[in-house]
Amino acid sequence: MQNNEALVVPFFKTMANEDPNASKEQGRPIFNDLEIVEIRIAGDRNYAPVFPAHSMWQRVDGNPVTYAERWPEAYARFKAGQEQVAAGTPLSELPFLSEAKRAELRALKVYTAEALASMDGKNLKALGDTGREMKNQATAYLAKAVSSAGTVALAAEVEALKAELAAMRGTTEPEHDDEKEALKVQIATLTGQRPRGNPSTETLREMLSDLQVTA
Repeated sequence: MQNNEALVVPFFKTMANEDPNASKEQGRPIFNDLEIVEIRIAGDRNYAPVFPAHSMWQRVDGNPVTYAERWPEAYARFKAGQEQVAAGTPLSELPFLSEAKRAELRALKVYTAEALASMDGKNLKALGDTGREMKNQATAYLAKAVSSAGTVALAAEVEALKAELAAMRGTTEPEHDDEKEALKVQIATLTGQRPRGNPSTETLREMLSDLQVTA
């Protein structure tokens, strides 16, 4: 089993567990509800170990940690009666996959882009001839998403700064000088220094755009 959390998906459920002592005393089968977790490994169709949810997974800093405590969000969804989903980006978000291919991946316990991008070795081979290509495409998709998130966040910061400057001036729209100052601040954030001289607003816009592309 590969040591990668992205490949591991816990599914909590309740099963009927016979109590042998109570059954012997009552002279009939006595069952109790037992919360368990089934651990699914991406790319491994046959390996899915099951453990009592409240049994010890391992010790952390000397303290016992149960499986329910290892995956608190998944356990909370189970207790709330909500659908249990794998943490990460669903396969439905990957445009390069057909519905048939998504179904094949789910059958192999691959539920997210992160799991697909993390696969290697025999688990990756289980995906067939196109496994490596899908892994690379998933990796590129996630990298692009991270880059886009940074650009969006930077743009939001610019807009927030414009709004703040406008509020300070008591106007509904930032003045032209305010926009120049905002652009200079963003360029300084990316490069570590403010633009020299007194470039025009258009020049500053172009400088910031080039930096965002290369960031």
